[in-house]
Amino acid sequence: MRTTILAYVIAIFGLALIAAGAWDIYVLSNEQMFEVTLSDYGAAIRTIAGGFIMIGLAQALRLLLEINVRIK
Repeated sequence: MRTTILAYVIAIFGLALIAAGAWDIYVLSNEQMFEVTLSDYGAAIRTIAGGFIMIGLAQALRLLLEINVRIK
């Protein structure tokens, strides 16, 4: 039960990372004071990629739990 909750917490954290990365891209695209270069978007893209990795990790954990339940 605790591991299932952990999988959902990891998935929610992944969604939060994706939202934070999208917000960062939105802020950078509306920046008017400074010149925004392509490398400035790197942190936002890494944040979004980290969110997808967290969601994948949560899905793998849920799948592992389902396999363990069916084996026992």
